[in-house]
Amino acid sequence: MRSLLLAAVMAAAIPALAQSQAQAQERSVPVKLFASSAEVDAALAKAKADHKGDNTNTAEVLVSVGPYPVQLEYRTGTTAPSVHKGRAELIYVMDGGCTLVTGGTLINAKEGAGGNMSGTSIQGGSSRKVSKGDYIMVPPDTPHWYTQVQGRFVSITLHMPMTAQ
Repeated sequence: MRSLLLAAVMAAAIPALAQSQAQAQERSVPVKLFASSAEVDAALAKAKADHKGDNTNTAEVLVSVGPYPVQLEYRTGTTAPSVHKGRAELIYVMDGGCTLVTGGTLINAKEGAGGNMSGTSIQGGSSRKVSKGDYIMVPPDTPHWYTQVQGRFVSITLHMPMTAQ
């Protein structure tokens, strides 16, 4: 499964490779094209150690090229719903499970860092139970919300700049 995600990352990243160094320097994210299994395990251990509570998401960048960061995300409870403006998000569930709400309307929306919006809930979205091994694609500008986390929820995410189709 990890090799499939890595292949998708590389396929998306190759067109941006020529500009990646300059973009990475602007964002202060170094270009990194490979993460070993040991590095992923270390990132998970670091995220777990750094985690500050059930309503937070602790993230560790695994690989990155240009505007395409792949990160490990660690949650132990419901986190605020969000919208990534102009970016789709590919999610691979590495461990655990939760209910993922997508679509609908973000309630009490406010501007956040990096072109993200956050809110207090989603009205009218679709709920789906997700668990280890699942892949989810969240289209650009789509509200999404991790709720009812069962123990811990660990995902690998790829945020991809694009326009809505």
